[in-house]
Amino acid sequence: MKKSMWAVCAIGLIMLLLPLSAQASPLMGTWRVEYYNNPSLSGHPVVTLVESGIDHDWGLGSPSLEVPRDHFSARWTSRMHFDRGTYLFTILVDDGARVWLDGELIIDAWDIGPRRERRAKIRFEEGGDREIQVAYFDYKGPALLRLESLKLGGADDIIGAWNGAYYNNRHLEGEPEAYRQDGGIMFNWGYNAPMAKIAQDNFSVRWTRSMLLDRPGFYFFKIQHDDGMRIYVDGKIIYDSWYDQSVQYEVLRIALKSGFRTFTVEHYEHIGTATAQLIIEPDPGNFSFDEVIPGEVGVVVTKDDANFQWGGPARNRFPSYGGYADEYCWTLNTPGVAVNYGRWRAPIGGAGNYEVYAYIPAAHSTATQATYAIKHFGRIAERTINQNNYADEYVSLGIYYFDGSGDEHVTLHDSTGEAANSTEVAFDALKFVRR
Repeated sequence: MKKSMWAVCAIGLIMLLLPLSAQASPLMGTWRVEYYNNPSLSGHPVVTLVESGIDHDWGLGSPSLEVPRDHFSARWTSRMHFDRGTYLFTILVDDGARVWLDGELIIDAWDIGPRRERRAKIRFEEGGDREIQVAYFDYKGPALLRLESLKLGGADDIIGAWNGAYYNNRHLEGEPEAYRQDGGIMFNWGYNAPMAKIAQDNFSVRWTRSMLLDRPGFYFFKIQHDDGMRIYVDGKIIYDSWYDQSVQYEVLRIALKSGFRTFTVEHYEHIGTATAQLIIEPDPGNFSFDEVIPGEVGVVVTKDDANFQWGGPARNRFPSYGGYADEYCWTLNTPGVAVNYGRWRAPIGGAGNYEVYAYIPAAHSTATQATYAIKHFGRIAERTINQNNYADEYVSLGIYYFDGSGDEHVTLHDSTGEAANSTEVAFDALKFVRR
């Protein structure tokens, strides 16, 4: 730092949606384990140990010197306490395993096969101690077994709900005035308040929920709101429209990895009518892609690139040393109608989701309301950042779907809404990273 809508769709046909306070973790406790030198738990164990959890990836090796690398088996037994509520038990196994709870078989994957996952959702109406037993065998090749548990909700929690925190201010500040579990974000309050404790104007809400996505793919985020809304996935912002406005409609197409993904939705209402709606549904035609491309490698466009264009009088553009490629340009701001702008064309190789980053140099970047307009997929999204908060670093402008039409770009104007010539707007490199 340098200075200081629609009804809820049937998503469950494609993915299992679950709320959680933390991601699944190995089921820790005191386990008595017996290892056998055969794959059928026959005879006497060759090794008996006490282990703290079932979280093993032996690879092509074995659990101990007495146990062969292939054709071995094991049995774990433990007694653990569970409070009243709903739990998810998950095994990751190669080759076969079974799980019993108080003598009842709850997971059966007792066959030869590659690494795979099996789950069981269990509701305990009463808290107490439960006996858990796990059997495992390895035929040949890699050997793996992991048992995890996750508490999905307490005795009174609604499984699958969004956990909403409601504030009697527009800024999500202080302690929430009320908490509520909402079955979906599909509210059209009009001129009314969300509940008795919350005012009809000048309130805000933060909803959180985690979802278990069975496989990677593209998902549609169908959004409707009045006034502001922000959406995060695993703490990364994917939608930012945090300002007073009439009802807005937006559809995002976002690539998500499989596994547990945590979603956060923030909304505020100033005055007038209030609407907050969000539907997440899969794109059934795009589950073929194998994985989201990792890393931060992307296509960079600098001011000297053919994909950069300056608009406005040349006398208003001032070069400066430093920044991404040791040279960038800047201009003084205007309070109203834009006079100058920089435009970076998106030189992407094909259609897809891309995260857009703006490089902010250390000097000549004091504009507190620098607004980037991202033209993508036939629409324009705006992202306003405070350049004054950054120095020689990339800042994410969000993830957007680009269709590769050739007319997609990012534009930054000198109009910031601040007093004329009071701040400086920097125009440096932009980076497009495939997601």
